Amino acid sequence: MRIRFGAFVLDSSQRELARDGAAVPLSPKALAMLELLVEAAPAPVSKETLYDRLWPATFVEPGNLHNLASEIRTALDDREHAILRTVHRFGYAFNAAVVPDENVRYSVLLGREEIPLRAGANGIGRDRAGTIVLGAPDVSRHHARLLVQGSQVTLEDLRSKNGTFVGTTRVTTPVLVHDGDEILIGKTSMRLHAIRQMVSTLTAV
Repeated sequence: MRIRFGAFVLDSSQRELARDGAAVPLSPKALAMLELLVEAAPAPVSKETLYDRLWPATFVEPGNLHNLASEIRTALDDREHAILRTVHRFGYAFNAAVVPDENVRYSVLLGREEIPLRAGANGIGRDRAGTIVLGAPDVSRHHARLLVQGSQVTLEDLRSKNGTFVGTTRVTTPVLVHDGDEILIGKTSMRLHAIRQMVSTLTAV
């Protein structure tokens, strides 16, 4: 999950909360609580559910949950409790409008050609149904694929005869690739390119 609210981006895969691109310090438990509340939003989450999810089968002091809520509010500069709302005698609710953070799009630079990648699987090979079609004789019909999931791109070799490489490293299991990485499909070189777009920010509702 990678979502944006106001100036903040919450990225579960990276275990990070950022504000205007800078990481915001948050303890692992506080980050986990924030994720639970965001996933349930706008519905409130009961204290019992939060205790069960954050401290399974463990007795903790009742004040621990309040302390985590205070830590989250401090991180979000939520002095008026407009983002993290206390639901009296029940629990907490996340009260900001959120949107998927889709400010990064990816393409592949192949010679002078730029080939955009779509969300999900992008096939690479001689098969004309693929996203990236290569006619070189050392390229398999279904050679490899690039899987785009949010801000992450994974490269997977599909049991090709002549191999898939990131730089000089042969790909034997799915690996993350990043902006600027060189990808070799057999002997054909291409480069991953990140296209950054502005996303409108939303505030508390």
